[in-house]
Amino acid sequence: MRSFEEVAVGFVSALVTGDFERAWNFLAPTLQTSYSPVQLRERLFEMFSGYADGPPTGIQFDDEFSLVEWPSKQVGDIGWAYVGIIGEDFVEAVSVTVSDVDGAHLIRQVEWGRP
Repeated sequence: MRSFEEVAVGFVSALVTGDFERAWNFLAPTLQTSYSPVQLRERLFEMFSGYADGPPTGIQFDDEFSLVEWPSKQVGDIGWAYVGIIGEDFVEAVSVTVSDVDGAHLIRQVEWGRP
């Protein structure tokens, strides 16, 4: 697994297990100002609360759904990854862009939900 994929999987795994402080630590400082750990929890549950009966139970990742080149790539971006979030009666996803931020691989952008 490539480093940006590890960041993506670590972030989504932390969300699914309810460790929102850990998930927040995967974010770049500029994104940390947009989301608190509480807001990460709210965004996660907003994705499926209108139709799902239970909480997320796991993740699904395949490197087929990650990119190192894409049209909106910016200087410093390392990779983009799509990670599925599974529940008993739903499948959702989070897409992240991972960048090099002063030598650390951190999430610059998060897209919530399936396209």
